Amino acid sequence: MAFMYQCGDHPLEKYTIKRGIGSGGFGDVYLAVSDGGKEVALKCIRSSTNREIEKRGVSQCINLKHPSLLTLYDLCTDERGETWIVMELLLGQSLALLISKHPTGLPLEQVRSYVTQMGDAIHHLHDHGIVHRDLKPGNVFIENNIVKVGDYGLSKTIGSGVHRDNTQRVGTTNYMAPELITGSYDKKVDIYALGIILYEMLTGKKPFAGVNHDELLRKQLNTRIDFSQLPSRDFIPILSRALAIDKNERYPSIQVMMEEFKAVCDKIIKDKSSKSPLQDPVENGGGHRTAFGPIFKKLYKKWDDRIIIPLLKAAFFSSLAALFFSLFGLLPSPWEGLFLAGTTWLITALVLSCSIFWKGKTRESITYRMLQSGLGVLVGAISYRMSGPGQLLEISISEQGASIEIPLWTRIFFFYMAAMFFPKWWKMTWRYRGTRVDYVATMIAFVWALLLAVILKLHLIHVMVYSFAVIIAQLVALKMRRRRQG
Repeated sequence: MAFMYQCGDHPLEKYTIKRGIGSGGFGDVYLAVSDGGKEVALKCIRSSTNREIEKRGVSQCINLKHPSLLTLYDLCTDERGETWIVMELLLGQSLALLISKHPTGLPLEQVRSYVTQMGDAIHHLHDHGIVHRDLKPGNVFIENNIVKVGDYGLSKTIGSGVHRDNTQRVGTTNYMAPELITGSYDKKVDIYALGIILYEMLTGKKPFAGVNHDELLRKQLNTRIDFSQLPSRDFIPILSRALAIDKNERYPSIQVMMEEFKAVCDKIIKDKSSKSPLQDPVENGGGHRTAFGPIFKKLYKKWDDRIIIPLLKAAFFSSLAALFFSLFGLLPSPWEGLFLAGTTWLITALVLSCSIFWKGKTRESITYRMLQSGLGVLVGAISYRMSGPGQLLEISISEQGASIEIPLWTRIFFFYMAAMFFPKWWKMTWRYRGTRVDYVATMIAFVWALLLAVILKLHLIHVMVYSFAVIIAQLVALKMRRRRQG
């Protein structure tokens, strides 16, 4: 890294450069010593465009005092017209470096301490009508477990209103709230950035990544955040709210976010410390360890709300439906009740498994329909084995009485294949669908199944199975509110 000034240079009156310590888009940072012997950090703002932006930001923050804010001493101009910021010297590591050393996330006690200090610092800025706008791990420093939030180059006074006249993209791509691109933003851009940092500290990874803001914005709008790597599901509500695309759905203030965050951390830490070796033999070193425990735990965390929990709900509702019809005498035998529950759950399970990969197409999709028909053949095969033997269907095709005999298994196969082919399952169970249950589509599916059963002379239990599957699949399928750009 090449620095303009070397050891012994005096670019600024009363200060002597000792060495360069960092360089970024806005300028170079040097370790310097004053004539009185005090070590400080000197930042030289290079470009003329950045100079006015950073001078404005620093001038707004230069008199702020907070234990977790980097102290700014002075803003000077040298004989050459270059602008210098004189600030507190920190010899600790950046939060970005610390995160890189923990690829699976920092210890929860550290996360609680550092995020709380960051939150206090940002709250202090907001309390003085200032938004940071460039909060990221590279601008946060840790020295003796004390957090210092620095780099006020993009800070801006916003008061209690919303800033609307900035058309320049500001901030660092991976930590930018979507509304920054529009120029209409407020202090909640810092809440969003802190949410990204919290996720990164807990998991070691960013929730979204993009080489430019356009790519990042597309992922923010269309990609569901993967919460499976979090150390506890209790953090999901906090991160979901902090990272909401619609800024009106975020926390009203950093202070409110910190209250919930600290409460969750304290609960998890307390629960963890209260566990005995008998309660958790794997984590505490007691009992017999098993290689399968962590694997199953990781799989469960990844797929619980996407497929495992919906499948368990589907099994419950399917059994409830069979029990209901059995109690009211609508099913002739317990065997048919078992058939109703089992086949209903099977259809629902197959559809839910596919819904993980469905993208909610609005146009016709032959590929999806062929896949559904294939699933119908599978359901038909199992349904025939469960429904027991049946009668042949004879269809007369001439006046002499010639007939075609259609066996039961053929009719059942065709029924489920045609029934599964008809509805747009990819819209009915898509996670971003407008309503949980599409009543019009459900009614059409029921009428279609009833018509098929009448034509094929099948028992109405097949219509019940299919209709319940349509309803249950929509009820238990994951549904999320489509996050909007703020």
